[in-house]
Amino acid sequence: MKTDLIDSLAGLEQLRPEWAALHAACPRATPFQSPQWLIPWTRHLFGGGEIWAVALWDGNDLIGLAPLFCWGVERRFVSFLGAGISDYGDILFAPERERECVREVWRFLEERQERWDALDLQEIRGGTALLEGRAAEPCSVCPVLDLATYPDSMDRKHRTDLRRAQNKLQKSADLQFSCASFDQFLPLYETRWGAMDESLRRFHREVSGDFQLLKIDGAPAATIYTLSAGRTIYCYLSGYAPAMANLSPGAVLLSRVIEQAIADGLTEADFLRHPEAYKYLWGAQDRVNYKL
Repeated sequence: MKTDLIDSLAGLEQLRPEWAALHAACPRATPFQSPQWLIPWTRHLFGGGEIWAVALWDGNDLIGLAPLFCWGVERRFVSFLGAGISDYGDILFAPERERECVREVWRFLEERQERWDALDLQEIRGGTALLEGRAAEPCSVCPVLDLATYPDSMDRKHRTDLRRAQNKLQKSADLQFSCASFDQFLPLYETRWGAMDESLRRFHREVSGDFQLLKIDGAPAATIYTLSAGRTIYCYLSGYAPAMANLSPGAVLLSRVIEQAIADGLTEADFLRHPEAYKYLWGAQDRVNYKL
């Protein structure tokens, strides 16, 4: 196995084809380790430090990638690229090569021990070899819906309320569900949650995830921003028109997204970090993330 250090944005961009192939093959990959996510993050949101992306090769095949960076002045920390806005952090590895890749990543860090003071690796999913033998602490939870249990998993009252909202809208209004762009998503998001920083706007435009839009009688009512990897759909951001809140447009749109995910053969809907009450109404169960 050969180890390369990728220490620049240009190097990350040059690695994109092999990186994308490894991401597609990695059984534990989430969207937050993909080049589609981390290259725009490095371009628009990287706050400084040294890029330490550890690429592991078996001949000409990229079999592992640890997207790290080192930062700090008086104390130096090692973190995952994408820190702050990424709901999961981890390394990528080829099937059946996880532990081998993890050993090489730890060896890389140990050889550079004099250049960093502490780890600050956040949002690591349980069950990864990266945590084995390490003093990990819980840091957040991500409510996740097992799509095999849907719709029986739903809170009974929520299921009744959703059905009533769907029936009411279908009988009294013109509903339009469509794919959308980031610029169509943004006004509803900002109406609900406030203005998005310009650097974040540039980042999300380049990421270009999947945006779904619900219009009621021609007026934008609700929108959702999703990502996908493997057999999981990740519900990242959403928004709706407060003036239409009594029509439950967000719930109606989310039910449509969930049903389409099931039709597409996906097995999980991950609502990502933060235990907001609405996530549990759909039947989501907590998955714990850890930090080193």
